[in-house]
Amino acid sequence: MLLLSPCWLFSQNTNTYFGPNEPIPGDPQLVRVQILVYDDPNPKGVQMTSVTLNHEDIPLKPRDIYGYRGQASFQLRPGKYKLYWEVNQDDQTWPRTIQHEEEVFLDPRDAWIQITVIGNEASIS
Repeated sequence: MLLLSPCWLFSQNTNTYFGPNEPIPGDPQLVRVQILVYDDPNPKGVQMTSVTLNHEDIPLKPRDIYGYRGQASFQLRPGKYKLYWEVNQDDQTWPRTIQHEEEVFLDPRDAWIQITVIGNEASIS
């Protein structure tokens, strides 16, 4: 019969924290924002023509095999910001151009958020 000490059982369930042990350098009141832009993954899906956050245009590159079009990083104060993006549909669909708008709320407790725009959808995490 194998006897295990309680100390050994508890040592197996411990977690080790490898995160930062000091505040992030820079202004603590700023929130870091990263935006990733992709075309619709469907071959007949929409294509990005422009993306804007806080009146700053995000430069778009030619589409790669994964639909990736570009990214941008910002440091913004907490508050509400508007994200605008415009997409083109295929030639047979009307209207040809669709404009989207999303409100982004940056909480003062946020240290970093990521916005992913894929075709007609945007997700904020």
